[in-house]
Formats: sequence, structure tokens, C-alpha cells
Amino acid sequence: MTTRRMPIWLFLVWLLAFEAILVTGIVLMLNYAPASYHGPVITIVALLAVAAIAAAAFRVLWNPLLAEFPTQEVPVTARKKSFQSFSFGFVNMGLSINAATDDEFLHIEPILPWRALGARSASIPFSAMTPSDRGRTVRIGKYTMTGPKWCFEGASRTTDEDGSS
Repeated sequence: MTTRRMPIWLFLVWLLAFEAILVTGIVLMLNYAPASYHGPVITIVALLAVAAIAAAAFRVLWNPLLAEFPTQEVPVTARKKSFQSFSFGFVNMGLSINAATDDEFLHIEPILPWRALGARSASIPFSAMTPSDRGRTVRIGKYTMTGPKWCFEGASRTTDEDGSS
């Protein structure tokens, strides 16, 4: 059984409604709560709101994009770098991905805080990637992934070996 992805417009409607409720709550608190509560309450509510929005975005936008690419074991010999920037579909993960490449896969793992909020890791086979002319972008299905050039070198090799491109 496959689950349908939530359309981006529905996520944005949810986000706007959530933000409206949040702002209304803060305004009411500023009007009716003692002034000594303002700073701590706004700080806690803002941190919880950021966590809730990030968790929802990972579950609704990021994870469905990577659902068909389960994580594979990363070989000891894989080339690895931390805090890399990737953009995939509607999601931009700037300086938030630990990446590794081996002969077959690009392994992407969100940093620990994002994994704690539900962002999944994935191992994307180079055979599923269609390189672009720029070297920093590839097509994976109907979506474009942008990232460091070194991460997509395997996709270029796969294309060259097939004799296409």
C-alpha cells in the first residue's frame, strides 16, 4: 500500500493556519498575562513552534521524496563530508546533510537535530540520477536535486558507462 503525498498547497494552508493561531495566542498573552511571563512564554512557544513546523515539513515534504530510497550500509571506504547543503524538490537542507558516496550510492543523512524531528536518511543509487550540464544538479524521477559537485560524480560515471549522454 502506498500513501499519497500531501500537496504542497495543503501544507502551506496548514502552515498559515498554525501561524495564525500562534500569533493570536501570543497577542492574547501579551494583552492579558503579567509582563514577567512574556519573555519566557514567547521563547518557549517559539522554540516549540519551530520544532513542530520542522517536524511537519520533514514528514510531509522531505520523507516522501526519499521514501523509495531506503538506507544502505555506508562502506568504510566511502568518501564522507559533514554539513553539506542539498536541495531536493521543495526542500532546502542548507548545511544540514552528512553525505557519503561509494561506487553505487549517494548516502544522505540529516544532522542529528533534524533526525530527532523525523527527517529520514536515504541511499540514492547513482543509476536513478540523470546528471545535468552544471554538475551540481541531477534529476531523480521528476524532481531536481542540487548539492555539492563531488556528490554527483558517481552519476556521471554511471551515465558514461551506459554509453548515454
